[in-house]
Amino acid sequence: MARRGENIYKRKDGRYEGRYIRTRNENGKAIYGYVYARSYTDVKEKLAEYKAVKKKKPTGSSDTLSQWLDFWLDNAGNLKETTRQIYRGHIRNYILPKLGKVRLKKLTTQTLQAFVSSLKLSPSTVKVIFCVLKSALIFAEERGQIMNIWSRVKLPKKAKTEVSILTLTEQKRLERVLSRENDIGVLLCLYTGLRIGELCALKWSDIDFEKSVLHVNGTQARVGGTVKILPPKSKTSLRTIPVPGFIMEKLKNQRRDGAFVLSANGRYVNVRTYRRQFKRLLEEAQLPDIKFHALRHTFSTRALEVGMDFKTLSEILGHSTVAITLDLYVHSLDEHKRSQMNKLSEIYSPSN
Repeated sequence: MARRGENIYKRKDGRYEGRYIRTRNENGKAIYGYVYARSYTDVKEKLAEYKAVKKKKPTGSSDTLSQWLDFWLDNAGNLKETTRQIYRGHIRNYILPKLGKVRLKKLTTQTLQAFVSSLKLSPSTVKVIFCVLKSALIFAEERGQIMNIWSRVKLPKKAKTEVSILTLTEQKRLERVLSRENDIGVLLCLYTGLRIGELCALKWSDIDFEKSVLHVNGTQARVGGTVKILPPKSKTSLRTIPVPGFIMEKLKNQRRDGAFVLSANGRYVNVRTYRRQFKRLLEEAQLPDIKFHALRHTFSTRALEVGMDFKTLSEILGHSTVAITLDLYVHSLDEHKRSQMNKLSEIYSPSN
């Protein structure tokens, strides 16, 4: 039962649900929105935050999309600063030149579709830009400013591409040229699946030598032209990774020059700098020019080849769902799948 005047209910699944008037239809009938949390207090806070923002911004039909986007960025409290900076760039470069002067309440599905169709960019980039715009419009809908005009917009389809990985032979060639102090970072990524930002933010204090694990507590990012060490991009990215014994031995013997595992004059190594160093290693090993992220894909493929299950791999990679891991790697193991299927021949025993 809801407490008087609060519209907060406890659901059968144990969560609390808060209801608020999101907007009204042409007949004045209320259309409700919902917020959820594990506790009554959290739901109440979410509802209070919504009401505070709604009172703060009594917008009308005179607001342009440019004005609303500024308001949204200033009040979307769940955005990380790095994400906010990226969004500002997309808004400034793509959205404002075409839609900035359009009144918020004059926007239509057709307007949005024409905007999407005008973007001569890759399907993935168009999707990102539209997601920024869509988030701002959802924010407006929740505050009763507009109706849903985005759900019928069709985005360009992205052709599925195979992830780049090193073959086992190529991986061994790369490993043979790893001789410098900071080359330990390449090995770490090959055998733990760290992202390059996580690697360059890794501190000695994040490594537990007794338990042979490392803790991913941060990532290196560029915010407004300044390099910063920030919390990982999601809660699942905060994780503990078991480290193979031979890697731990190499780390124990690594010279420590400051707080960071990869260091330059006692400070962290910049992601851009480490990418350039990786390119030189590829040339030295006479390997194709691949992105550093291919090391993460290579780790995932090797892990599956030796029999690691998808759930475990997903947790080590810091994916939010196993579905993401499956989508990325299930198609890259045809040879492995074939060898596993061939094992079924051991069962077959025709009668004489």
